Amino acid sequence: MARRGRDGADLGVTSVEPAVPGPEIAAAADDGHLAPGWLRLGRDGRLTAYASCAEGLVRWTESAPGSDVWHGPDLFPVEGWGGRFTLTQDANGFVWFAGTRYREGAPNGRELVVAAQYQTGRPLGDWRSVGNPFPEKEEEPQPVQGDPIVLPDGAGALHVLATRFGIGARGRTRRPDGIWGKWQDYQGKWVRGAVVPLVTTLGRAEFLVPFRGGASYWGQSGPGADFKWFGRMQADAVEGTHSSFETGSGTGTYFWRHPADGGVIAYRPQARAGAASMFMPLGGAGGVGPVGITRARINGYDCTVLLQRGAEGYPEIAAYPTEGEQYGAWWAPVGDRCAGLPAIARDARGAVTIAMIDTGGGLRIARQDLSDAGLVFGPWCHVG
Repeated sequence: MARRGRDGADLGVTSVEPAVPGPEIAAAADDGHLAPGWLRLGRDGRLTAYASCAEGLVRWTESAPGSDVWHGPDLFPVEGWGGRFTLTQDANGFVWFAGTRYREGAPNGRELVVAAQYQTGRPLGDWRSVGNPFPEKEEEPQPVQGDPIVLPDGAGALHVLATRFGIGARGRTRRPDGIWGKWQDYQGKWVRGAVVPLVTTLGRAEFLVPFRGGASYWGQSGPGADFKWFGRMQADAVEGTHSSFETGSGTGTYFWRHPADGGVIAYRPQARAGAASMFMPLGGAGGVGPVGITRARINGYDCTVLLQRGAEGYPEIAAYPTEGEQYGAWWAPVGDRCAGLPAIARDARGAVTIAMIDTGGGLRIARQDLSDAGLVFGPWCHVG
């Protein structure tokens, strides 16, 4: 069980037993509780997969870099856990989590909480409350509140952002000295879904605030700077399907699904001079949810690799030359039916690695065959 500190934070987990049953993991994944980007590479070269269940966070960890032997599933209980969570990774390799905890005495009975995993395979740090950015009295039915996200920038600041339909997007920043500021308003009264974050390797943070028919674009002029409004774009999108990835030095590309057919759209709001910045279709019609994204060299070319849950519930993969969306992308199935969204990352050898939760709640992994010049995968392994 978790120990609790005087400030109400969960002070690390002394035990991760018992392991959560697979059907609970699969059910939570099918309910949308798998965070985009739930497969992460640690500084020690080991991959970690994260999921959720009713009691808290679930984790599997590679026993060694590139190994098909994994530890888990391990359960990290969180009292009042809301089920859904998001995660990101900072320049130090720390994995940061944001979620919602229901607690008596909190504004409207809930508060946002954040935690960090500082080393692969180690217990999580404290779950700390950052308050509720929307203390306004809720009417019935309650407006949907977007999942909170945590956004670490290159100056050591930590930003927590959340949305609520009818009110907008709000964020709170922890400065590098550890002091938290007040909640700031980032507008977007008719926001739909969660903020879409991005941090470049140059340390500059930015995000989109989606609304019906478009999104507002906010960003820093440099690491540690205040967020400024950079404008808005008009683009129809399926709610809850946005994702992002750095595709050039300091340049991010955003992805979402078009409501006409569910096909994937790519857009770069800060395209380089002379580069295309229009909305670029990438196929994948019928897919659901946000795509997973990584980059890899394929046949000697820098390529962006996309992974989606296809219309029939199977993982599907596509690749194209990075920032060369005009060449198109061709999708192919790469596994059995999965629960929730599949995830993608590169392992310690640089091999593209796909993870999925199977229908029984087990973790399955498939890795790129680096002996082949193309994007070819070895067999799926059940690892947890």
